[in-house]
Amino acid sequence: MYHQEPDNLQTLFMGEGQLLELIIEGAPLSQVMEKLCTALDVQVGNVVSWVLFPEDEEHSLHTIAQSAAKFGLFPFSCNAIVSPSEEFFGTLEIYSCFPRKPNRIEFKLIDRAAHLAALAIQNYNHDVEADSCSLDWNGATGGRPHGWPTSSN
Repeated sequence: MYHQEPDNLQTLFMGEGQLLELIIEGAPLSQVMEKLCTALDVQVGNVVSWVLFPEDEEHSLHTIAQSAAKFGLFPFSCNAIVSPSEEFFGTLEIYSCFPRKPNRIEFKLIDRAAHLAALAIQNYNHDVEADSCSLDWNGATGGRPHGWPTSSN
């Protein structure tokens, strides 16, 4: 039927170290989310998961649910992805190949995956903000920030 992992922290989310490395290295958010969902799909078994962002209006929850039903998939889990400060980043949608609910271990896996997704999104948002705020110190000021004294050498 489906694969279950032992209930311990070492096997809670396989590939977590690789995902954290991708996040730290600043890999594209889409790549991190794809790997996260693939790891979750493999570890839970017989599920299809993806991350839905608030700005993805064309992929509304209702549309996704209808599409999943057309392919014979059943709702399995829908978890909010939130930052530590409770900022809503999106949802982790999971559909199963047969009707069932997550067991206790799968709930832990899903919660961990949502947490990793939040870390990736938060890191991505931080990088985007940093890029938009970066200053070009080599511009019209001759390599010095405006108002800095010239060298006395």
